[in-house]
Amino acid sequence: MKNHIKTLAILSALALATSVQAQISYGTGGSLTVWNGSPNYVSLANASLGGATTGQGDVAITGTYGVLAETFTPSSSFTLGSFAVLMGMNNITDSSYQINLYDLGPAGTVSVSSSAATYTPGTSLFSVNNISGMTSSGGEVQATFTLPVADQVTLIANEEYALEIWIPTADGQNGITWFRGSTADPGGQMFSDGDSANARATLAANGQAGGAPRTGALALYVVPEPASMTLLGLGALVGMLVIRRRK
Repeated sequence: MKNHIKTLAILSALALATSVQAQISYGTGGSLTVWNGSPNYVSLANASLGGATTGQGDVAITGTYGVLAETFTPSSSFTLGSFAVLMGMNNITDSSYQINLYDLGPAGTVSVSSSAATYTPGTSLFSVNNISGMTSSGGEVQATFTLPVADQVTLIANEEYALEIWIPTADGQNGITWFRGSTADPGGQMFSDGDSANARATLAANGQAGGAPRTGALALYVVPEPASMTLLGLGALVGMLVIRRRK
């Protein structure tokens, strides 16, 4: 019995250790008109998601990275575990794409409705911002990005943030596109820039859309309950050991 308990402890430790990822992991699957699961925040509700029909490319990239971004303002605090984006995966030849998250300040710091709005990012809240598993799958997809444990940051209610996709020079506007709709998001709007070292401007200011704000399709998900996941894993392991002992 002692050996079984020891084995259980080792397996549990290994199971928990494997949940720690070295990179932001990427995967696809699901509908283009309904968000997967139950997001804690959406820029476009399911009723408007099907209207996100324009694949927004970056402006001409002049720096090391171009930027596509969506600002958002959670109404409640939660720990961010993953997020989903409607994306067009076109011609990925470079593996150095990045995801960054910035705290812009209290709600209203950056306008959600003005086409003249700008912001300058500070320090990314993500310590790990490189992505694993992103490939040219072609066409529009609902892409899910799962954060490593170290970057499962707590988002604060009524604080404004910017989630940015950084596109390397080699792929430019042809690497990926972020699908957007015209339904306004009360918590944010879409921004872009051709150089990650510059201030971000709205799509309208960059000549990529009309005067009204555009909304990049974005959904945010809370990190899964650690205790529940652990108990489920331990329950399965105990069951396996009991069956083995009876045999």
